[in-house]
Amino acid sequence: PPFSPPPSGSPSYPPPPSPPAPLPSSPDPPLPPSPPAPPPFSPSPPAPPPLKPGGLTGDPHLHFAHGGEADFRGEDGAVYAMLHSRGLAVNALFEASAFFLPTRLKVRGTFMTELFVKAKSTRGRSVRIEFTPNKMPFAPVVYDDTGKAHTLRAGEPPITADDVSASVSESGHNSQVLELRTAAWKVEATARMIARSVVLRKRQIDLWLVPLRDPLAPDPQTGTVVAPHGLIGQSFDGDNIAIDGKKDHYRELWWRQTSFKANEITTEAQAEGAIEGSGDDYKLDDVFGTDFKYARFNAAAAAPRNVSELSGQKRAAHGQARDAWQRARIGAAGVDGSEDPDRGSTSSIGVLRY
Repeated sequence: PPFSPPPSGSPSYPPPPSPPAPLPSSPDPPLPPSPPAPPPFSPSPPAPPPLKPGGLTGDPHLHFAHGGEADFRGEDGAVYAMLHSRGLAVNALFEASAFFLPTRLKVRGTFMTELFVKAKSTRGRSVRIEFTPNKMPFAPVVYDDTGKAHTLRAGEPPITADDVSASVSESGHNSQVLELRTAAWKVEATARMIARSVVLRKRQIDLWLVPLRDPLAPDPQTGTVVAPHGLIGQSFDGDNIAIDGKKDHYRELWWRQTSFKANEITTEAQAEGAIEGSGDDYKLDDVFGTDFKYARFNAAAAAPRNVSELSGQKRAAHGQARDAWQRARIGAAGVDGSEDPDRGSTSSIGVLRY
């Protein structure tokens, strides 16, 4: 039924009590202190500078591992140790050969015309390579440990003996490139025509030596260090110091030898100041020989050279080594040292004309 108010006189009820006031809230417990900030990130030590190659170009200009340079005439018909390390010997035959500068000044210089390499694999197998581009068969010949000869041809698979491999490719300017790899080194030899040679179609060899691991690291098999040596090999001494030795400056030779009266000069420099000992200390009695004053092929241990005993001009390598090496590659394009900036532009001679 519909709601009807209570009859008059009926008891009234008090209003319901108000809800109790809320209890005071307790403060939140203090947060634990934040952990200390980690120490600032310390970067790894900088990587060592990349190892620079060493080599030989032209008549002949030596280019050392840290960017130093020198000229080395050598002796006609002599064989010199270029790079010797444990299990590897790279030898070069030098030959007297004249060429003309663009100004028609005749230079009686020398060139590396033959290369001989003896290598031993980590398992003890022996490989010998003979590269004589001015003689038959005009291509590198590899002799295995039985003495059998194998002629290397461009486009053919490399010849290998364990971790030693040899291959040949062709490049521009009618050049052949021999590449030898061992566990520790890459040897690249480019046979090309001597620019403006007095002897028609005479070939020279440019040489590049590239370490594939630290040359001063302990030998994995013996645990000892055998620092490389040779006319170029000794420069892989780990000191990051470029050393320049004696160079042949053609204009200076022209004045001193002929007082500008003759049209012919003869190179003289023997890398004095940049190499230990003298050039004769690097001569070998056999093209595949390993026995010389600074022998390394069978050495059990050998320390790097003492640079402080060299009299050449010394400078910190830093970025200069790369620049010097790229200048050295002028020779690979068929231009001999006549236009090397370190020997002066031939245009400065300016007297002889076509």
